[in-house]
Amino acid sequence: MFIKSRMSMAVVAAMTSTLALGSAQAADTTVDENLEEVVVTGIAASLGRSIDKKRNSELVSDSITAEDLGKFPDNNIADSLQRIPGVAIDRAGGEGRFVSIRGLGPDFSAVLINGRSPATENEDRAFSFDTLASELVRTVDVFKTSNAGLKEGGLGGTINIITARPFDFDGFHAAGSIKGMYEENSEDTSPQASFIVSNTFNDEKLGVLASLTYQERSSAKYTVENEHISKTTEEPFLNFTNPSQGWAGGYAYSGDGLEEDTYRIQSLYAGITNETRERIGGNLVLQLQATDDLVLTADVIHSKYDSSTSKYSTGSYMWAPTLSPLNQIDEHGFYNVINHGYDAGYNITGYAHLLTTTERPTESNVGGLNAAWDISDEWKMIADISMSDAILDNRGLDRLYIVEFLDRPGYIMTSNGGIPTLEYANPAAITPEMGSANMKDLRARINSNDGVYNKAKNHEFKFDFEWSPADSFLSQVKFGANNTVAEKATEYWKTPDLIRRMYHGLATQQVMDTDAVIKGVLKPGNVFGGLNGDVYMIDPVAYRNWMAENIDGRTRANTPAGIASKAAFIANGSSWDAVKSNDSSTIEEDVTSFYLEAAADTDVFAMPLHVSGGVRYTDTALTSSGTTQVLIGLEREAAEPGRPPSPWLVQQFADEAGTAVAMKNDYDNWLPSLNARLEVTEDFYIRAAFSETLTRPTLTALAPYTSYQTTTTSVRTARGNNPNLKPFVSQNLDLSFEYYYDDANMIAVALYKKDIDDFIVTMSLPETLETIVDVEDPAWRTFTVTRPQNGESATIEGAELNWTHVFENGFGLSGNYTFVNSDASLSAAGAIQRFALPGISDTGNATVFYDKDGLQLRVAYNYRTEFLGRVSNGPSSEPVHYDAYGAVDVSASYDFTDKITVFVEGSNVTGETVNKYGRYKNQFIGFEDTGALYTFGIRAKL
Repeated sequence: MFIKSRMSMAVVAAMTSTLALGSAQAADTTVDENLEEVVVTGIAASLGRSIDKKRNSELVSDSITAEDLGKFPDNNIADSLQRIPGVAIDRAGGEGRFVSIRGLGPDFSAVLINGRSPATENEDRAFSFDTLASELVRTVDVFKTSNAGLKEGGLGGTINIITARPFDFDGFHAAGSIKGMYEENSEDTSPQASFIVSNTFNDEKLGVLASLTYQERSSAKYTVENEHISKTTEEPFLNFTNPSQGWAGGYAYSGDGLEEDTYRIQSLYAGITNETRERIGGNLVLQLQATDDLVLTADVIHSKYDSSTSKYSTGSYMWAPTLSPLNQIDEHGFYNVINHGYDAGYNITGYAHLLTTTERPTESNVGGLNAAWDISDEWKMIADISMSDAILDNRGLDRLYIVEFLDRPGYIMTSNGGIPTLEYANPAAITPEMGSANMKDLRARINSNDGVYNKAKNHEFKFDFEWSPADSFLSQVKFGANNTVAEKATEYWKTPDLIRRMYHGLATQQVMDTDAVIKGVLKPGNVFGGLNGDVYMIDPVAYRNWMAENIDGRTRANTPAGIASKAAFIANGSSWDAVKSNDSSTIEEDVTSFYLEAAADTDVFAMPLHVSGGVRYTDTALTSSGTTQVLIGLEREAAEPGRPPSPWLVQQFADEAGTAVAMKNDYDNWLPSLNARLEVTEDFYIRAAFSETLTRPTLTALAPYTSYQTTTTSVRTARGNNPNLKPFVSQNLDLSFEYYYDDANMIAVALYKKDIDDFIVTMSLPETLETIVDVEDPAWRTFTVTRPQNGESATIEGAELNWTHVFENGFGLSGNYTFVNSDASLSAAGAIQRFALPGISDTGNATVFYDKDGLQLRVAYNYRTEFLGRVSNGPSSEPVHYDAYGAVDVSASYDFTDKITVFVEGSNVTGETVNKYGRYKNQFIGFEDTGALYTFGIRAKL
């Protein structure tokens, strides 16, 4: 943990010594249009280029460069980025998807592609790195400090992905690879191929580069999940008057006698997810040296990424844990041993068998025109216009099918860390087996469609001017403007709840045609830490056909609920088709920014000092439109004759189906920055920086949706979003010490501090609803509304240690470790919850490699300490933590000639798993095993 005053004083002292000396050269965050041809390849060469970029940068930054044309260090860009100090990644199916910088989550990382903001297919702002093929990438720069010329949006940092261009090379170059990808869990091998070609013509005044990539993956993931940790006073036990008679003995939920804060696991489900992925991508770049001083570039990147999952799972929801002398409570008030209907007569336990399928069909494009003009010896200009779009086209493509056992003997659950164990009262009554007696007892429960549709598009125009005066105290002045119009439409699709649950609770005694609905038993084996995961496999088509044909045979078909659900089913075309919900929305942001920065060079005691300072002004105009229920009246519910007036108020809406609304918000920010670099010697640099940065609110929090809950004469509550949110704003201090020795060796230490204001948290505050005009008592217009609000502050401090050394004999090593601390942490003492930042964790990486005479070997270890994943989960609002995680990656390649290379690579070769827990480690939340991934193939170049 860092002492804040010392950190602040160190940075301020370093900055103060530069203030009187003026401003220095601003950071060049644009892409170099005239890179020399890279002729040195391999691990050591890639590290050397990355170190050179770090050394020459005006900002605190790190970079990863391609080892050769079409060869990034890892198959996935995020997997490479995790080797950078201060960077952590979130995985999906064992592949890196989201990137966090310096303890702040993916929504706080600004991502650029060739300096442009790409549209994303996610609901919020985070960029999915698994949608972009690594073969297209030339360099990735991670800027951890900011200047006036760097586009705002990254509170944690900014990532700029730079793709290859034809003027990066001389003449004709081509490279391609064919790979096989073997998944350990699925035991499947899938193909992958890439090809990139570049050439220049007409005395190298015209250049063309094109690439194409294709990848398939077929993986399997083993999971065990607990929905949440339950608090006894919130979700009480079931108490029987006469346990030996089961349901007939009388029962009631009982929490009144358990006033102490005790906790328990709520559910336990084990399952296997099979996933197929297909990614097709490519880019096309045209460059023209129009004159000696003008270079024109047109480029487009296309990516099509589709994934499909099919998950069979089984488990039990602990809806009726029982008071029992068998129960045991640990020192934290957690039931590490709990009885759920284990005793004789307690046939109250239900067991579900599920089939869940999901679809993620995405497509994205980024393209633009760029003009780089050397106006004179002193003046340069870059103009850039671009457009991007992205779509997640899932209007109800996900499926959920559930069948269940009811009134079964229960179990005793023991949870002392890791996956809990179950002792069943009667295993034969619940173990899946085709043709068994228990198979005939399966009943229909849930059938539904769901999905999220996102469509985003960005239009961006910017120009940057650079003046380098020949005879002036200032070495450089930069100024420019940027306008970005971004629009994202989000639609939530789901089967109406009446249809989704038209068998749930209404068909408990109806016999199902299990011979048609159940097509087999999936037996994954011992992959769940001793927990039995055998599951009945539902035939989805047969299941839906049977439900549609037997709707009148439900046990409670003639009850009001049964009649209403059948009517809804018929009105929906006798289908489970999803319909768009009222909480869908469209968010448009029109952002205009201007900046000015100046730079100067001077000496301090014969040591070169480079100082740059400037300010960025940004104006954001937001329009949030969608559909919401507009409450216009509250009427007291009619009381029965002879009884007192009812306290309940009947809600009256302008339109029951929802009313179209549009809300506007506008805010502006001034973002100053100051950066200094002192060259103590030719090899030893000290950097200091101050900046203000911002991240705009998450898009889901800006949707104009409000729903109304309890309405009585004394209590009125609602829940909604908040289009009037302001951005997160941070004041940042950075201090970095960097020692460069030999050609590709470096030792660096970086310290940083972020003071973040206007953190967005969920608050419940009184609001007067002016839309309510028809009301008996004006006080009824006041509601307690729960919605996101700006209201918290947080401080993050950290230190990054980084060392790279290449020996003359071909061996080398690279390692880094990042320490992170925040005052917004979750305290375990007394189970007290308060505002906290998820994702705060230390990270470390260590790599040992050999690169000589055509042979390349590498072993890398990546580590992340335990961290808070969610502050509040489930009705009891308990947290979710991730346990520490470390993975080993390996690679080996051999150059048969200077044109042909064979290689093999392995990711997570030790088969490490992801484990989640609640407030304490024995409060199990989740287990995930994605297994190891091996890639082998051949690469060729011309």
